[in-house]
Amino acid sequence: MDSLVLELQSDVLDRTIHLPDLLRKALLVSRKLKIKDIDEWLNDELNGYETRSVPSYRIITGELKAFNPYSGWIPVDMGGELHASMCEHLARDSVSQIIDLVERTEIGTVMVKFPAGLDTAFRNLMRTDFEPALHVPVHKLVRILDVTKTKIMDFALDLEARGILGEGIRFSKAEEQLAQSITHNTIHIERMENSQLQQSTEGSGQIRTRQ
Repeated sequence: MDSLVLELQSDVLDRTIHLPDLLRKALLVSRKLKIKDIDEWLNDELNGYETRSVPSYRIITGELKAFNPYSGWIPVDMGGELHASMCEHLARDSVSQIIDLVERTEIGTVMVKFPAGLDTAFRNLMRTDFEPALHVPVHKLVRILDVTKTKIMDFALDLEARGILGEGIRFSKAEEQLAQSITHNTIHIERMENSQLQQSTEGSGQIRTRQ
């Protein structure tokens, strides 16, 4: 295939090509075209959102539970803003880590441990020593992967619509200039820059699977 952009479109439809490989090919395209916004997003998907805010599609919800040593994990309803914040999680893991979690969790949920601050707030408010955790259905992680793949397709289709196809793996100066108008908004990536949710749950992780 003569065009890297058209090849990327074809690869998105090929179920045998792994998502990290798609991201790397899209990164090659964005790097050659010097599209900073898309470059950052692709890098974050590949390496995880360690420093930048997550996109809105990476906010996932689950059921808050606490571990009772006699009866196991039991549902908890605290009510109020703290409960709402503890039922939502910012998925900062790389695409490869999410894929690994999905593949290791055939049936069941992914259990997300809380950072020390939220864990302590929960125990103090509920007056208990029970350990809290968020139980997230695995299909919500699958959705993150599906949305990411769709956005790669959107990126490749937008390039074609602008007449940016390249020749082999090279792009002309005119194509580079056309590509400079492409931003996060082009493929509808909403960064959660100032959300209260991010402030209250940032850093939560320690994800493990539970059947």
